[in-house]
Amino acid sequence: MNTNDLSIHDLRAIITVARTRHFGNAADELGLAQPTLSAQVQKVERVLGVTFFERAARRFLITPQGERLLPIVREMLASAERLQQASAQHVREVPLRLGVIPTLGPYLMPHVLVPMATKSPGFTLDITERPTATLIEKLLDGSLDAAILSLPVRNSSLAALPLFDEAFRLIAPRGSELTCCACLSPAQLAASDMVLLDEGHCLREQVVSACNRKGGTQPKVVAASLETLKYMVAAGSGYSLLPALACGVPEGLRDLVQVRAFDDRPVTRRVALCYRRTLADTRRVLQLADFMRKHPPKEVQVVGAVAKSGQKVGLKKGPEKAATRTKATSGI
Repeated sequence: MNTNDLSIHDLRAIITVARTRHFGNAADELGLAQPTLSAQVQKVERVLGVTFFERAARRFLITPQGERLLPIVREMLASAERLQQASAQHVREVPLRLGVIPTLGPYLMPHVLVPMATKSPGFTLDITERPTATLIEKLLDGSLDAAILSLPVRNSSLAALPLFDEAFRLIAPRGSELTCCACLSPAQLAASDMVLLDEGHCLREQVVSACNRKGGTQPKVVAASLETLKYMVAAGSGYSLLPALACGVPEGLRDLVQVRAFDDRPVTRRVALCYRRTLADTRRVLQLADFMRKHPPKEVQVVGAVAKSGQKVGLKKGPEKAATRTKATSGI
């Protein structure tokens, strides 16, 4: 006897036939063809080695063995149904634990949370904002289910679902040489003249890699956040690069700074939703990726290909491609 071969549908078939005392009525109630129902009953009887019912043209009886086992079958069915309900409720109620890097969190998440609240109110997020290295640690130790990171992420234990490319723009004191030049190129930038973020922010390395290395890579001034960086630029401490989503300038700084796109070769970063390859339930991660691609901010260009392990897809220099909207295969 191997009760592992029995499904919840098999148990429900036995209980329904016993309650209705009629195979035809039980089949109608379960939405099954009568031969299918009979096959399920025979399967249970074969697995348990017990005959539950005596079948005759004008008579339907439950056997003594059946009477003795039916309470146990009812208990098994009730337990299985409670387990199904509890599992479904758990999936609905437990938030997806999502990490976001600080240079994306304040600027991207409003574009995610606002439409999600109206279009998918049952899908909830528990958001943690930390630098890249910390988020990777939390992914690997199971503290997070997924994280929105800037590629490349070099860790073979993580998979990446690319979401979009985001362009960088120059922020410089208004009227400065860079804001007034005829054609702005990354080759004109020197890290030694820039205001950069603190060590530990992946954006710092990406900005430095876009610059002309002449004059060294040590920044002129270091800022703790992108918002502080804007004020430092306004104070004349240097210039910097901002991701497109973070290019909003506080009203009090608009006469002091200018934000400008590059003319000859755009510089972008690729943003992806990363998760452990061993994550037990990837369905909600895939749903979140699809949702974000369907509801992107206007400042970014959607991408949809899955990055391979170890693939170096990071800061890109070259012509910007038209946005590609990926068709969602599953919805939140």
